[in-house]
Amino acid sequence: MALQQCKELPPGFETIKDVLDGKCSAGRLVDVIGLVTDFRAPVETKGTDWKCQIRLYDQSVEDSVEDSLLLNVFRAESDMPTARCGDVIMIFKAKVQKFQSMYFSLCSNWSTCIYVFEASKIPRPPEDPSNALRPFSKKDASRLTSRTEKAFVSHLYHAINKERVPSVDHFEAMSVRSVNIKNKFRELTDVREHNFVNTVAQLVREPYDLGDKITLWVSDYTENHSFYHFSFSGGKDESGRVGDPYGYLDKYSTNRQKPDWTGPFGKRSMQITCFEPHTTAIREQKISNGSWVDLRNVQIKFGHNASNLEGFLRGEGLAPSQKLNIHHLDPTEDPESISPQLKNAIRRKRDYEKLKKSQLKEISEAAAAGLKRKQGLELDSGKPKKPNSKARRAAARAASHAKRTSSEANTSSLSVAIPDLNTQGDFFILFRCSKISPLTKTVKCEHGGKGTSFVAEMMELVYQDTTINGAPVKLQLPFINANFRTNVRVVDFMPSDLRGFSRPKRKKKAEFQCLSDQSESGTDTETDEEISMQSDAATDWEWRFYLQLEDAVAPHGQQKNRFWVFVDDQAAQCMVDLDAADLTVDQERLALLQQRMFILWGDLEEYKSRLEKRAKAAGQAPEDSDEEHKGGHDGSPFSNRPFSCCIRQYGVKCIEQKACRADAGEGRRWQRMFALFGTKIATS
Repeated sequence: MALQQCKELPPGFETIKDVLDGKCSAGRLVDVIGLVTDFRAPVETKGTDWKCQIRLYDQSVEDSVEDSLLLNVFRAESDMPTARCGDVIMIFKAKVQKFQSMYFSLCSNWSTCIYVFEASKIPRPPEDPSNALRPFSKKDASRLTSRTEKAFVSHLYHAINKERVPSVDHFEAMSVRSVNIKNKFRELTDVREHNFVNTVAQLVREPYDLGDKITLWVSDYTENHSFYHFSFSGGKDESGRVGDPYGYLDKYSTNRQKPDWTGPFGKRSMQITCFEPHTTAIREQKISNGSWVDLRNVQIKFGHNASNLEGFLRGEGLAPSQKLNIHHLDPTEDPESISPQLKNAIRRKRDYEKLKKSQLKEISEAAAAGLKRKQGLELDSGKPKKPNSKARRAAARAASHAKRTSSEANTSSLSVAIPDLNTQGDFFILFRCSKISPLTKTVKCEHGGKGTSFVAEMMELVYQDTTINGAPVKLQLPFINANFRTNVRVVDFMPSDLRGFSRPKRKKKAEFQCLSDQSESGTDTETDEEISMQSDAATDWEWRFYLQLEDAVAPHGQQKNRFWVFVDDQAAQCMVDLDAADLTVDQERLALLQQRMFILWGDLEEYKSRLEKRAKAAGQAPEDSDEEHKGGHDGSPFSNRPFSCCIRQYGVKCIEQKACRADAGEGRRWQRMFALFGTKIATS
């Protein structure tokens, strides 16, 4: 049956050029029609659907060899469309998507309808092409084609330039090849010369942009005997200048010093040279040092030195502007759905950092042992060396620390080596109220109606009655989850320099959250020195400091007790009403912090500063804040007023070498801790 001839695009349809140029926004549902140039046969996905890909073009892009539109179809296997070389495909309500912020394509959804007209059966216009329609599923029957749309099918097929349509044999070969998918994923430890591999790795150095190409150094934290060996001393010892990866300019340089290599050390890193269109993707995706990337079809071969394997990422012959083989991965975006390859690489990175930290500790201990042996040899030679002022000060500090530790042990004080916080308890323990000398009104706390507790009462050990083999037994609990309100004053703080009250957060914490065993990774107590050895870049700053608190008044017939409390980021923000920052740089915020802490502890900071200056002048260790003759308010050498605050008791797991004390699992014990919360310094 003859139809009225239609040479214009039917109403509601978009040209492929408009879709590729971004005139149809991502997420919009569009109707398109075009000729099929490539069909990737359906394959199983990780879910319940199957996936096939169809590439098409229309008259708006017929003269551009590189421009075509990709349709990704996700359906049950029985509902998949079938297309052959040169068929006309009509698509209704396909979703526009922009992959990796680079190029536009289409994706099917529940409302998408697809009709395919067999090329060899499409008549010349104005004949009806209905007999050329290939069988379609019930899913596509919800939207029938109009007479105008059918008429345009005949016009498009006979009017368009078909030079871009491949031969039937080539089309069928590509379709068959698409089903025979070879798993090309390799960890870097398994790559060999002449391989083309897919891998997941992390950039361990900033990309070097040469304009037409970019060089990357990547690692997945596995070792390969054909990679370059980076020693702990840093830098490449033969070549590898930044901007000159092959060392061509070394013979012209008067300064042969190489840039320091921050890791990973050993044969764990490979250089990859990227060409267009991947260089544009690296710039637009802002891939930098520390970024995780998914790399595909990387060519592996020996580099210019013929000794070490390198990777090369080149543009592919077919439509190079639309084929990207490098994509940025963010493990913190959706930790539950990241690929197992990325998760394994992150786990290897965590294990490597633990190994690196232990090795650095061994090196440090070995160096200290060597120094000790050297000093012993000097004494054995009959030439005792008189300790210098630095050694005398260190000895004095050690003696003072031992005295202070002994004193704190007698009063049941806590250690100040405090790991990360656990969750807060959910009940209050009520004790008798004590009559207290005037409290400052400039410090407020929550739960003002609750009774107050002395320090000794908060630190009182708790026992649990139970039975073992039928005999009643009292077990000492290592800690309880409990909240208290108390009246105290600040007698010391740590670090002694307020600029150390904030510290950088690390990407590592968020990065490792995707690991199922992450709950075990953060239990170790880390010193500031160990943290500084980590190579992870800081993304933000957090408060982290300690206060030593003393009873505002002595319990009846007893002495005042002291204990250390931890102030975390949330508690500090509540207390001083300031966000953490780099206080070595932000002098204005440091001044505000000093003003607000003065309200809390009076002239304690100035007093500690005087002690340190006096000790430095005398070549001795600084005295404790209560070790000088009394003279200030309440008999103390500095002046501040007591205040009410909220304290919580909790427990953390610590490393324990003695098996008899490991009450929190193998190699772990519980340690009781206290932290401040719900307390605020009034600033107005």
